[in-house]
Amino acid sequence: MNGGWIDLQINGYGGVNFNAPGLTVEAVKEVTERLERDGTSGYLPTLVTLDPELLIGSVRTIVAARKKYAVCERNILGFFFEGPFISGEPGAVGAHAPEWVAEPSKELFGRFQDAAEGLVRMVNVAAEKPGMPEFVKYLSESGVTVTMGHQMAKSPADVESCIQAGAKAFTHLGNGLPNEINRHENAIFTALADDRVSVMFIPDGFHLPDTLLKIYLRAVPLKRLVAVSDSQYPAGMPPGVYPVGGLDAVLEPSGLLWYPPRKCLVGATMPIAKTMEILSERVGATPEECRAIGRDNPLALIGM
Repeated sequence: MNGGWIDLQINGYGGVNFNAPGLTVEAVKEVTERLERDGTSGYLPTLVTLDPELLIGSVRTIVAARKKYAVCERNILGFFFEGPFISGEPGAVGAHAPEWVAEPSKELFGRFQDAAEGLVRMVNVAAEKPGMPEFVKYLSESGVTVTMGHQMAKSPADVESCIQAGAKAFTHLGNGLPNEINRHENAIFTALADDRVSVMFIPDGFHLPDTLLKIYLRAVPLKRLVAVSDSQYPAGMPPGVYPVGGLDAVLEPSGLLWYPPRKCLVGATMPIAKTMEILSERVGATPEECRAIGRDNPLALIGM
């Protein structure tokens, strides 16, 4: 691992989709080299809510790439399972496949961790699901960082038992939420007010307005801020139409990836280096703050 940025959430990049069938060792090598050229020196390939067999196949391919190529061993720090232990409710489920949403399961997680040969670093969960605190405790005691997102939990009481059990962060805060939320009791305020948990967020200029990014930087202690790209496979590709989650998503020259008929985002396309420029130029983050948010804090969150 060299001195560049760290990205804990990459679903795909440069036309390579970690969540699609047919992933190859060579493709993993090529995308890792491309990410390094674009400023990402360490990252977590991110798996969403899909058929577990597909996910296990992708994980095994990525593990094989780490064993074969030095650039993959150096830069792929492990895995982030953003699903499947999330809410299946509209709004919360986001672009995840609701038919594959799963209840907390040590057995299913064990299959993922076995395929990863112990390199699952981070798991996202919906805090309100029955049995989740016990599952969070199990994951945390296994050395896995637990984050909360794609959930219906909103108040401090909704997440307290999972934080007590070891949950350490909120996943892409401000996204993966229903559009209509309670004006006072909502996940954004809950996360901003709790100094025990980190705030992961997507500062790509599209997922969150600059005003909210400024509030994050003012309201959250610096050591608890973690930027992620949450990039999808069209990231780094020419403008055009790309199938994403069953939709014909349009990638604009600006980097906006959206589905015009619904006027909704379909994912992110900015490499983490570009998000650091946005934080600096549009939000006023200093170089020292950017280094913390884009490198030191991500490493600390996953215990590296």
